[in-house]
Amino acid sequence: MGKLRYTDLASNEKALLAHTGLKITEFEQLCTFFDAAWQRYLRAYTLEGKPRERKNRGRKNETLPTIEDKLLFVLYYLKTNPLQEVLAAAFSMRQPHASFWLGLLLPRLEEALKQAESLPERQSERLARALEKYDRLLIDGTERPVARSTDYETQKEHYSGKKNDIPS
Repeated sequence: MGKLRYTDLASNEKALLAHTGLKITEFEQLCTFFDAAWQRYLRAYTLEGKPRERKNRGRKNETLPTIEDKLLFVLYYLKTNPLQEVLAAAFSMRQPHASFWLGLLLPRLEEALKQAESLPERQSERLARALEKYDRLLIDGTERPVARSTDYETQKEHYSGKKNDIPS
């Protein structure tokens, strides 16, 4: 299996979209915010999270050599949700390194999304204000299983009948 790299996907929008959920222009826009968050982190801390005492010179044999590869790594993980062993294999590293990089890059992505004002809203009031500017809203939802009572009468009481509705 080859090493997954941004340079291999950069010219193929469909492949980048499949791996990250972003189009090339969206990836590049996010990458500017991600790079800034990464640089801020490296100015203050080492890769191990210790306060930095001297200037960062980078590493010659770094596993994820470019900022685009780092962003691809974390977005690929979030989009496909692979086991860390599978993630490590896709990026030609060992599982402990994949875990290490996730711990390092996920907070940087959150910081970048915050700077880009692209974090999801978690409070209903703020979400309502953010959606006021749109005329139409589409909601994509996933049905989740709910534990049912074993008592037949209780089941009847809580059953909506929705599954038996036949459209006219």
